[in-house]
Amino acid sequence: MRIPATPPLLRSMVMGAALGVGTLQLAHAQADSSGFELKPTFSLGTGMLGFYGDVGFQSKNFSPLVSRIGYELRASAPVTEWLDVSLFALHGRLSTNERSITRNLNFESRITTGGLQFSYNFHHLMKPGRTVEPWVSIGFESLEFLSKTDLMDAKGRSYNYWSDGTIRDIAEDATNAENAVEIQRDYTYESDIREVNADGFGKYTEQTWAIPVGVGVKMKLSHGFEARIGATMHFTGTDFIDGVSNNSIGTRQGDGRNDRFLFTSFSVGYTISTKPKKKKFKPTLTPEQMDVIAMNDDEDGDGVSDWNDRCPHTPPGVAVDQFGCPLDSDGDGVPDHRDDEAGTLAGAAVDDRGVTLTDDDHLRAWLNFKDSANITMIYSRVESFGPIGNPRVTRPATPAKRTYVVKVGTQVEGISEELIQRILSLPDVRTIERGDTTFYIVGNYDELPDAIKRELQLKGQGFDGTVMMEQNGKLLDLPSGGITPREEEVLTNLTPGTPEKPGQVVVRVQLGAFRHRLSQNIFEGINDLVTLKGNDGLTRYYTGSFTDINEAAKHKVNMLLKGFEGAFLVAFKDGKRVSITEAGAQLTGPENLNNIPLGSINTDNLHFRVQVGTFAGNVPMETMSKYVDLGNVKPVASQSAVRYLYGEYSSRAAAELARKELQNLGFEDAFVVGEMNGRIIQAEDAERLQKGQ
Repeated sequence: MRIPATPPLLRSMVMGAALGVGTLQLAHAQADSSGFELKPTFSLGTGMLGFYGDVGFQSKNFSPLVSRIGYELRASAPVTEWLDVSLFALHGRLSTNERSITRNLNFESRITTGGLQFSYNFHHLMKPGRTVEPWVSIGFESLEFLSKTDLMDAKGRSYNYWSDGTIRDIAEDATNAENAVEIQRDYTYESDIREVNADGFGKYTEQTWAIPVGVGVKMKLSHGFEARIGATMHFTGTDFIDGVSNNSIGTRQGDGRNDRFLFTSFSVGYTISTKPKKKKFKPTLTPEQMDVIAMNDDEDGDGVSDWNDRCPHTPPGVAVDQFGCPLDSDGDGVPDHRDDEAGTLAGAAVDDRGVTLTDDDHLRAWLNFKDSANITMIYSRVESFGPIGNPRVTRPATPAKRTYVVKVGTQVEGISEELIQRILSLPDVRTIERGDTTFYIVGNYDELPDAIKRELQLKGQGFDGTVMMEQNGKLLDLPSGGITPREEEVLTNLTPGTPEKPGQVVVRVQLGAFRHRLSQNIFEGINDLVTLKGNDGLTRYYTGSFTDINEAAKHKVNMLLKGFEGAFLVAFKDGKRVSITEAGAQLTGPENLNNIPLGSINTDNLHFRVQVGTFAGNVPMETMSKYVDLGNVKPVASQSAVRYLYGEYSSRAAAELARKELQNLGFEDAFVVGEMNGRIIQAEDAERLQKGQ
């Protein structure tokens, strides 16, 4: 076996490496000058090598894509945002076997390449932040190959290909051909093609150059890793990799094109960030120097040092007094550079631009003050100072925020379908339930005039609305006396509210129609719930208010995920229910507006439990010991207290049996409740949901 000389290849690889190092140094210099970060990537890959040459090329029944495994090592770095440069090395084997009536050739070649490659990533045409990045590449490489052929088996018997398709140890036209023995190829490539010298080429060189041209994609993975998939065709400068050329003898003759091979590969790489870490700031001044700067510095440049400046950040060019504060010539509290009214009378009230307020302005301010939840509260002596004999001062609690709404109706019994459709046509309607009564309210305003304007607007639409106050979920009447004539005059002069657009479509999500009213805990987290009970005995629950059908559809999907399996879209326009088609959706079949589907809630997570206690504070040690001894007790927290629940049962009947046993054990106040998705509901509601009622 001959080991070929390698100095020419080594010289080529050294030259390529030198060129690559120079290119990387250039990229690094550019990165330093432009702020572009140099991030070298080292990758290792494997793939399949396919040969395209003279052996196998002329055979119609042979595919030149018969492949062998190859391995690639690559180091790359960006030159710009759209161009990368790589140093790479490739090692593997090429192999082809050709069998026909006219000729039988085979070879295997061990190849080693090394070179430089440039890749373009289409950055100018792609969106930033992409994960998958295509690339094309071209380069220059040095190639070394060592080619052998399989001419004899392990016993040293030469292959003789007979016309009947067999391989024998004696030629078919030999005089002793009758003594030939059939043998098989062992696919061991033992004969050096150059040493065999079947075509008289002599000692041709087995080193050359090649131009690799590739295409593929790069996928950015997490933590600096990336994956590359690509195919690179290597166009070589030789026609002797398979030992056959257009100058070969007889049937061995090939074409005049140089050999080439394809490497289809997959590789994984890791990118190293070379961005320097930010240095921690360290002061370069001594403490004494910093004290001098602090004592004499004038940040706003008003001539008064920061140490004595009571009004920092004064705008440039504004006249200031000895304390650095802007001058206020008329003493109205507004500095001269922002005062639109010079010489304001002493004691006059002004706005934020220094302009004297009129009577109308005072009334507007009083209305805003009255409507901003600043409620006059009377506290007893005990509430304010504590009990007599132990005097102390207690600060009164901050009053809760108060807003204004318009009540458009109440309901105890069922209402007509026509009224239901009119109410649901209001985009901001919602309901508040108190006992058996449901209040329908519209809007949520911080100021009283806005609520009054909405009340007048609703009256124009046929609703007899009433302005009320809402605080902590409770509806309160306005203070006695209502609106004074002077207040009405001010409200009349205010700009009227914008009326609702006629023909506006409101799309809602109906969660379902149920024959029995459900517990509010089932709808926990749905803040815009609208509850309507019709004359047909069904209680309907709605959520959402959309003018865009797509946003309504997204909200419906969210409700389905919460377990409301009967949720569907309904649309209203000008006080009437309309088809979803009029709301902007396209239907695949007919729609029946008279169809009112019943509700359906996913009850997979519905269970029955026995409540053994409720505590707003700490649980007594004796009671907690009983819970521990009992076992299987689960605490469930609510806004005001913690419930302690025992067991988990699939039916109410099983939970009732457990309740009786617990009462015999001393838990006399135990009772059955339902639990669904962590929310506690009444046992009756849970039983109805389980039965689909």
